[in-house]
Amino acid sequence: MSASENKYIDQATALDASVEDQIARNMVELLNSHAQKLPEAQAARLADARSLAIGRLVNREAQLAGHSLHRNGHALQWRGGRWGHYFEQHRILSALLIIGVMLFALFAVQQLSVSHQMENSDAFLLASDLPPEAYADKGFTAWLDTN
Repeated sequence: MSASENKYIDQATALDASVEDQIARNMVELLNSHAQKLPEAQAARLADARSLAIGRLVNREAQLAGHSLHRNGHALQWRGGRWGHYFEQHRILSALLIIGVMLFALFAVQQLSVSHQMENSDAFLLASDLPPEAYADKGFTAWLDTN
């Protein structure tokens, strides 16, 4: 990307930010003007609803603090602050668990395929016209290679 393209992108981003700021200012101004025109009854109901919402938020914060839960709602802080840093929302533990399950599945499939191959080889030896000792003889393998 050239410097002129970067400059154009920066100008467009700055323009978008200034437009968003202007829209936000207009919205605040409109809300403030309408808030001044509210009847007393509606203003009182809004104030009561706001205080009720704040009270519920304070109660929830107090409950979370009483249960020693982390602010985001997980219990990693029960074992001390360092666990929250190392296992943020159990990401590492989940990844290790998935890797362990995949390795277990891989080993299980390999073991099943090996036992299946052994079963097939035993059946082949028993069903063949030659005795099993012929396959163990080194001279027989050389004779098969030449013919």
